[in-house]
Amino acid sequence: MAGFRDTSQIRISSRVPPDLVVLADETELGRVFLNLFENARRYGRGTYTGLAEVHVSAQRAGPWAIVSVRDQGPGVAPEKLPQLTTPFFRGDAARTAATGAGLGLAIVEKAMQRMGGTLELANAPEGGLVAHLRLQRAEVPAAAVPRVQSARDGRA
Repeated sequence: MAGFRDTSQIRISSRVPPDLVVLADETELGRVFLNLFENARRYGRGTYTGLAEVHVSAQRAGPWAIVSVRDQGPGVAPEKLPQLTTPFFRGDAARTAATGAGLGLAIVEKAMQRMGGTLELANAPEGGLVAHLRLQRAEVPAAAVPRVQSARDGRA
């Protein structure tokens, strides 16, 4: 969140299994999320609150993890969805006060490709834009997953 200009304009919630590990470069993956959150802050604000509410969720799909980042904004015209990852394309930017060069989602797509994953953009059935990030899962031995220490038994 430190990369945002104004954190008062976005609220992020998540539901991701704590033991889900993916094969990805930490810096690249951070850039992916920062760009998606910034895109939601600019274009995905709720009509009534003016706040961008973003929900991150993840699920396992065989050898893959699908991480979904969904905002509550107006979504995008279906015919414009394929163009959103085109560099310098800004959709309906003329109708909004949002600024930007139109590079954020193009950067996300290229970063996902470099990490061996994919990006799929869609309008969520409930409204808003959803980005599905498909990343290869990493198999981590159970002993390597950090445990939360229980105050009851004193074990880690």
